[in-house]
Order: sequence, then C-alpha cells, then structure tokens
Amino acid sequence: MLQATQTRIERSANILDERPGYRIRAPWGHLAVLESGGHICELQLNSVPDVNPLWRPQWRTIDPQRYSPGRHRRLYGPPPDGKLLAGLAGHSVSFDHFGPPSKEETAAGLTTHGEAPCLRWNRRRTGIGASLRYGCRLPNAQIELEREIFLDPSHPVVYCEERARNLSCYDRPLSWNEHVTFGPPFVQPGVTRFDMPATRSKVCPPEYSDRNTLVADAEFNWPHAPRNAGGQQDLRVGAAGRFGHYTAQLLDPSLDIGFISACNPDQGLLVAYAFRRADFPWVGNWEESSNRTAAPWSGRTVCRGLEFSTTPFAIPRRETIDRGPLFGESTYRWLPAKSSLSIRFLILLMAVESDFDGARQLQIHQRRAVIKEAGRRGRQLTVPVRPFLRVGPQA
Repeated sequence: MLQATQTRIERSANILDERPGYRIRAPWGHLAVLESGGHICELQLNSVPDVNPLWRPQWRTIDPQRYSPGRHRRLYGPPPDGKLLAGLAGHSVSFDHFGPPSKEETAAGLTTHGEAPCLRWNRRRTGIGASLRYGCRLPNAQIELEREIFLDPSHPVVYCEERARNLSCYDRPLSWNEHVTFGPPFVQPGVTRFDMPATRSKVCPPEYSDRNTLVADAEFNWPHAPRNAGGQQDLRVGAAGRFGHYTAQLLDPSLDIGFISACNPDQGLLVAYAFRRADFPWVGNWEESSNRTAAPWSGRTVCRGLEFSTTPFAIPRRETIDRGPLFGESTYRWLPAKSSLSIRFLILLMAVESDFDGARQLQIHQRRAVIKEAGRRGRQLTVPVRPFLRVGPQA
C-alpha cells in the first residue's frame, strides 16, 4: 500500500505496564501500539518532547486476555466493562458494536465496545516499506479486522487503513468507532481546545451520569451546549470540576473530509485526525472529570474522548437499530456477507505557538493538509500529505 524509507518498527516487551507491542519510529517522532487490544497508546513529536496527548489510565493495565471476573472484578469492575477497562489505553477501536452488549449478549460473554479491543492483535505479513500490519479475528462476530500503519519519513503524518472482512454468510449491521481519548497533562481545563466541523448535536440521556452538568437529551448546535445551571457551556474548552457527560455530534454533511483536533497551546502541540466524512458522519464527545467512583475509575480519572464513528451513542446494537436515523443520518453501517469494507484516516502532529487558538477548519487539497486557526488571527498550519483519503466509502 505504501512505501517508506528512514522509518523502522521495533517490537518491545514493555510498551505500557510491561505489555508488549510495537513502536514505529520516523526522524520526526514515533507512534506505539499494544498487541492486546490493538490500541494506539503513544504519539510523539520530537520537537515537542515528553508530550504524549493520548490518555494513559491512572490504574495499572493488563492484557485483557488475562482478565478473570473472579480475580479482577475488584480491580477493573465486573462484566461487561471489566475486561475492556483492564487493558484500555489511548486510541482504541470499538468494533463491531459501540457501547454495552445487550442483557442477553452480556450473559453470553460479550464485552462493552465489541470483541476487537479485548483480543490479541497479531502482526501479519510485512506491509510494503516500513508499515505495521496487524489485526485479529473476532470469533463471535466472524469478522477479520486488520489495521496498517505507516509513518511518513519526512513529515509528521501517520497513515492508517483498517479493513473488515465478513467471514460469515450473513449481512452484519455494525458500528465502527475510532475511540480517540486524550489525557492529562495534555488535557487541561480552560487550556486545551477540542474542535470538529460539527453542526447539530445532542446530549446524552439522564441515566448516563449523576453529575451531568448539561441538560439531558437537549439538542444544540456545537459547541454551545445548554447547562443545567442556566446559560451555555463552550465544549471546545474543557471545564474544571467533578462531572461526566457525553454529547453526539453530526459532522457537516456538505464536507468530504471530516476531522477532530485537540490543541494544548501551553504545551505547544496540536494533534488532528482527518477522515472521509462518508465513513464517519458522527463524533462522540466524552468528558470524564473525576466522576466515576467504581473500580477502576475511583473518582480520580480525567480524560476527554473525541470518537469519530458510524454511530452517535454508545448503546446496545439492537437499540441503535431500533431507534433508526438521528438528524436524518444513518446510525450504523452494513457489512455484507463474505465482503470487505475499509476506512482510512490520517493523524497529523503539529507544533504550535503558545497563543494558538485551535482548529477552525482542516482541508486537504493539492497534496497539502491545511489547518486554519480558530479566532481572529486565522493563522495556517500546513503539511504535505499523500493522496490517501478519497471521497466516498471503499470496498
């Protein structure tokens, strides 16, 4: 798929908490992934040293295959969440459902966010150049999921392609969610800017959280959400305090390319993901601020997720299908029998000035990605990119 020079792949027995995985290094920085769960857990730009924007849980993680309810319930919680939380880190993929399994699926042994983030991902035959190709087979869903990652040797751009192959004779309704989670110290209330080209949005229902500062089930236009205490909250800039909430955002239907971005100007780093809007029309905005008190959260977790997705809310698959479209947009995708689907996304890492105000716009044209600053200054960040994203889904 891709060609590379001056990049290398290293397997390590201790990527995170003595868990094995791979680091892909380029002259400008590196990326790291875990074998178990496939999570992208490190993004590093050398010109902004010691800043990894991705969330590292405050608890010690383990490979989820080691999770046993009898031994680990008190550490990581019971099923269906415990196995997922035992190994979660950074950017995970929720596949082939997003959210908890149904009551019956839980009794059958399924976990929250699908099988993929709880399985061991094996390295496949070497990709072209210095690309990492790895994946897993979902035994219950009967789907093969693979990801290939390539770091541009000259510019701070990461190219990712994922392919799902249906091994069964049935068409499968699925959710495909890139669960990108940022954590401290990159996440700082009042400092870090979170951006996306969203239009209509909706707040989670009241049962999601006992400490939701937003009006439950309210519809609004991003980023100004109605507060329970009155007025509006600007979701671009995180707030301090103890709360937890989730909002679902529909990306602008007029766009071919969607994006999410997070910028901490104090640390001098902006990270952006670009993808085809036809693949991922939704972005989930998840804020956890010392809200969840059960294990392993223990009321000590601060993180922020921007999750580009086929699906707006983390609810059982059956409920997603029964609810139907939201704001006129589909909320799941079909994977036909004995067929394959693929998605692609870019990760851009950019050094920024200490007064940079986040991203108002991200465009890709003439083989360049251009990020336009929010606010009055309107400065631009540019980086060369390959013709990797194409309009419309690929089979």
